Amino acid sequence: MITIDTRQQALDYALRGWAVMPLLPKQKEPHFDLIKGAYLGASTDSSLINFWFDVEPQANIGIACITSGLIVIDIDYRNGGELMDIMPETYTVQTGDGLHLYYKADKSLNFKSAIKPGIDVKWKGYVAAAPSIHPNGKIYEVINNVEPVAITGELLEMGAK
Repeated sequence: MITIDTRQQALDYALRGWAVMPLLPKQKEPHFDLIKGAYLGASTDSSLINFWFDVEPQANIGIACITSGLIVIDIDYRNGGELMDIMPETYTVQTGDGLHLYYKADKSLNFKSAIKPGIDVKWKGYVAAAPSIHPNGKIYEVINNVEPVAITGELLEMGAK
């Protein structure tokens, strides 16, 4: 059996400047016993992150998007989502049923909640992050571990409000 150190991964995300939050084990919902304000309480503070994982070692990890300067394009295959040519290569996570494409975005921008059916935009909120366990049992897995690129061009135009 593979041991996944979610605590260390959460700390690594925090070192990147990505605000993390605890999610319920094997779920995508905030762990409200540990964090009252959901993504608004996400943090890069290593002491707080360690506390969360001391209390709940099996917690999944959430990343607060706007707080981290990230926009995440959420492609869900079950809803007809698919990669589009206008999506530049970037930090990518295989989810339980699709992909999360992480892009850098200026915090002053506003985005729609979806580009088209099966392609959602995560901006004001959070995403479950690798190596979290999806409710369907699959593990979120980084499949392109590169620095996120800035959202630009047609993809930015399609997603912007």
